[in-house]
Amino acid sequence: MSASPPEVTDWSSYYRSVQPTARLTRRYTTREIIKALALHRLPAPGARILEFGGANSCFLDAIVKKFHPADYAVADTNDYGLNLLQDRAVPGCSVSLYKDDVLAPAAVQAPRFDLVFSVGLIEHFDPPRTALAVQNHFRMARPGGLVLLTFPCPTMLYRSTRTVLEKTSLWRFPDERALQPPEVLAAIQGLGQVLFQKTLWPLMLTQHLVLVRAGKQPSE
Repeated sequence: MSASPPEVTDWSSYYRSVQPTARLTRRYTTREIIKALALHRLPAPGARILEFGGANSCFLDAIVKKFHPADYAVADTNDYGLNLLQDRAVPGCSVSLYKDDVLAPAAVQAPRFDLVFSVGLIEHFDPPRTALAVQNHFRMARPGGLVLLTFPCPTMLYRSTRTVLEKTSLWRFPDERALQPPEVLAAIQGLGQVLFQKTLWPLMLTQHLVLVRAGKQPSE
């Protein structure tokens, strides 16, 4: 008898009914991302930015307002979330949407980006595919550009919070795999210089943020 396929996150359902607490955590995460980028005075005005897994992005408006990029690309596999973003007006910035997979990006056809980032994406894969997802961020970044990643970290606070959510049937991410920072740093090794790291403790479901200056491109 064959094993049943692993359960995956229903992102369309997630976008249809975002929990009220998520709005608070998103604000905090947005502030921390902007602070990390501003600390290194990057990206410069007129930059090109790519957000992987950014359907219905909650970071787009704040990042455009702060850094004034010329182009902001969003790549995601979820049609419903991309459709929610399609009609959002962002003055002074060209927004491009791509139905594309971080594990095999093909639709995004553009020069290398000045900033490539994702929030809460790379933890939804097994270890080999998490490493591939990380490396594909660097494939889309120009040498000298920035790569920013955030991912859940299995602290005691994370584990206890998740246990409560699972027991009360409020947990919505069955394929989420909290990552120890060394696993992600191993995938980054040789691809760039780590500029900044921070554990985002106030999120309860603890996240870790890593900012990297991209160096050489990963081998195909």
